[in-house]
Parts: sequence; C-alpha cells; structure tokens
Amino acid sequence: MSWRWVSVLLALSVLLNAFFVAGFVFRGWIAPLPFEERRPPPPPGPRPSPLDMLAKEVDLDAGQRDALRAVFDHYTVSRRERLREIQKVREEIVAEHRKVPLDPVRIDPLIDRLSQLRADQQKDTLQALAQVEARLRPDQAARLHDVLADRLSGPPWRGPARPGRPPPRPPE
Repeated sequence: MSWRWVSVLLALSVLLNAFFVAGFVFRGWIAPLPFEERRPPPPPGPRPSPLDMLAKEVDLDAGQRDALRAVFDHYTVSRRERLREIQKVREEIVAEHRKVPLDPVRIDPLIDRLSQLRADQQKDTLQALAQVEARLRPDQAARLHDVLADRLSGPPWRGPARPGRPPPRPPE
C-alpha cells in the first residue's frame, strides 16, 4: 500500500473520531436531553413536607404561621409515623419477594395495606390543607388552589416552565 492510501485512511479515521467526540460534547455539555437535566442536590437536613412547601408558596405571614403551628406539627408527626409504617410494609413485601416460590396469598394483603397507608396519607394531607385554607386570605387561597391544580394536572416529573424549556402540556 502506498503512503497516500495510508494517509487518506488515517485522515478519515481522525475525521470520524472527531465527529464521534463532538457528538458526546454536544449532547453532554451543549444540549443535554431534558430527562438528563441535572438539578442541584437538595439542601442538607430533613426534607420539607408537602404542607410546608405549599405554605411557603402561598406566603404565609408570621401570624398565620403561629396560628397554624399546631396543624403543621400534628401533620409532621403523623406523616413521619405513617412513612415508618409504609417502610415496614415495603420491607415485608421485599422479604416475601425473596422467598421461592412467590406466594400471592401472602403478598396481596401487604400490597393492600401499603395502598391503604398511602391513601390515608393523602387524606391527612387534604385535611391539613383544608385547615390551612381556612386561615388564608382570598388571594392566598386562590394561589393555593392554583398550585394544587398545577401539581395534580400532570406527571410528577413535569415541573413548572423554566426559561429555555417549553411549558408543560395542558391535560387533555
């Protein structure tokens, strides 16, 4: 083989590798896919409850926070206890899944219990929100309903519209 053919093949190889590397650079740094978008890690410490997040979004003043402190504290305690129960049931389900053969007779009641605990958690959240709503000004109550509607209108991974991203699709 002559040196010309070797140099042409080498040039083509370099060109192909350059396009290959450029593709990774483009996708990783310039235009990552939406589901690969990296978000900053959550702040250290305990995560705020849904009730705390909603209270922050409706801008409760100090008097409203003091008046609702008992509601928030009761909700936090009951939520923590229920999450412990949910974790215990999940561990029991995992233990049953490890057994050979699978026994639906033993797993079905555990799944029903897990579903009931999650439903109870949603009901408690709704009751606490009703108590919070009773203390809100009309503009805060309207904001609360807007936030709830936005959160329940789509999948949990679709957040609010941000600059550079199209807004979420309305429900059909």
